[in-house]
Formats: sequence, structure tokens, C-alpha cells
Amino acid sequence: GEAALASRSYAEAISSLEAGLSLDVQNDSLTASMQESLSSARSGLAAEESSRAEASLHASTGEACMSSHDYVGAIDAYDAAVSLDVNDSALTATYQSRADVARSSLSDAVSAARSKLEAGQSYVLSRDWESAIESFRAGLAVDGAADESLMSSLRGGLESAESSKRDRDDARAAASRCVSEGEAAL
Repeated sequence: GEAALASRSYAEAISSLEAGLSLDVQNDSLTASMQESLSSARSGLAAEESSRAEASLHASTGEACMSSHDYVGAIDAYDAAVSLDVNDSALTATYQSRADVARSSLSDAVSAARSKLEAGQSYVLSRDWESAIESFRAGLAVDGAADESLMSSLRGGLESAESSKRDRDDARAAASRCVSEGEAAL
């Protein structure tokens, strides 16, 4: 029982200590020691079960966040699960792996949005307003790209490209009217 308790195998410790207490050892000191160890094992098991339940809730939150492409929320939830002492290295490794997947997904989403920003900026330089607008909108539509600075740049690029397109279209319309008026005057 003591060895199992020392190795944090609480269920095994409880079983061994209860078996030991059922014996007539006729030694008050030994019986008291086993009872104290049994109490510690039960407390350890309760704490372990509580940590596992809390970690499971965090993992469920992480899964829900991943499903909705809220990668930042998923990272926070899985990191919270990893931080708890669940007394199970495989379970902790699973939570860590899921946090790593969330980090990778966030990185991929930010990279995809950033490439749309760069494409939009390139189209702006060549005054291809329609393609710029399409690229900026595509960047804003990337799920999970939780980078406010990047999103702000995409929104600003979109607004500027839309404004420039309107200005161009207005200038073309005015020029067309001038041509029509000039032709009519001939």
C-alpha cells in the first residue's frame, strides 16, 4: 500500500491498505499508520478524479473551439487541461498534442490571411481594384485568423481599394459623358 501510495497509484494503494486493515495485526501503531495512509490515498484519488474531470471539461471546450475555428480559445482550453495534474502522462500528452494542433491551425489560418493581404497589396500597386477587393475579402473570410492587426490591415486595404474603384468608375463615367457631349457637339 505504501509503495502504491508513493507512486501515486491511489486505487491500488486503497485496495492494499483496506486489505491490510482487514487483517488482525494486533499492532495499534501499524493500524494507525495504515489508516493514515488510507486517508492520504483516498484524498489523492479524490484530487486526481477532480483534476481529471476539470481537464476533461477544458478538453471539451477545446474541441468545441476547434470545431468553430476559434484556435486561440482551443489553445487556452488545452493548455489549461495540460496544466492540471491528472496523474496520467498519456492523457497529458494527448492534451498537449491537441494544443499543438490548435497552434498549428492558428498559424496556418494567419498565414493564409497574410498571403491574401500581400496579394491584395500587389493588386493595389497595379491598380487592379477588383482583384485587390477580392483578395482582401478572401483574407477577411479566413476562419480562425485571430490576428487583429492583420484583420485591421485587410479591412483598411479593402476600404481603400473599394474607394479607389469608386473613384475610377466615377472618373470613367465622367469621361464617357464628356466624350458623348463632345460627339453630340460635332
